[in-house]
Amino acid sequence: MARLLSALFAGFVLLFHSACSHYRLGTGVERDYQSIFIAPVQTNAAYPQAAAVLTTQIRETFIRDGRVRVVNTPEEADAVLSVKLSSLQRAKLTSLTSDAGLARKMGLTLSATATLQDPAAQKIWFADRPLSVERQLFTDNGSPDLQPLQQTQAEYALLPQLAEPFAKQLLGSVLDTW
Repeated sequence: MARLLSALFAGFVLLFHSACSHYRLGTGVERDYQSIFIAPVQTNAAYPQAAAVLTTQIRETFIRDGRVRVVNTPEEADAVLSVKLSSLQRAKLTSLTSDAGLARKMGLTLSATATLQDPAAQKIWFADRPLSVERQLFTDNGSPDLQPLQQTQAEYALLPQLAEPFAKQLLGSVLDTW
């Protein structure tokens, strides 16, 4: 009985090791580029402070991911990523109880396009790919005693929360299999 158990155990170990020997971590996708330059975000939206926050978040997201090396100049890069913000749309979801003309809760949608190409612009992996993220914000803290926050302040406070999912969506768009 002990020999049978030993033989089964040895067979299991052999089978397990042979099955795992071909395993590779990651997607196994070979890219045409190993380094990327992330150009500063361009904005057409009436949200000028978004460009710096989004550029920083995109760079940090790519650096943390580690599948490609982020470089500081287009000359060092195998690929150049450029992002252009196209709009920031606001939708009033609920009104303040004290003034129906003022929004208490708003929905924000940040829309952009992204282009990935080689530095010489001879090869384009994708051009003007649409990206969009949505978040909701409150212009007050729910207390009837306090004045509502300025809408601009609330939007600026929400910007990092928009930037993170935007950068993750862009990362997936650039590095995941399309």
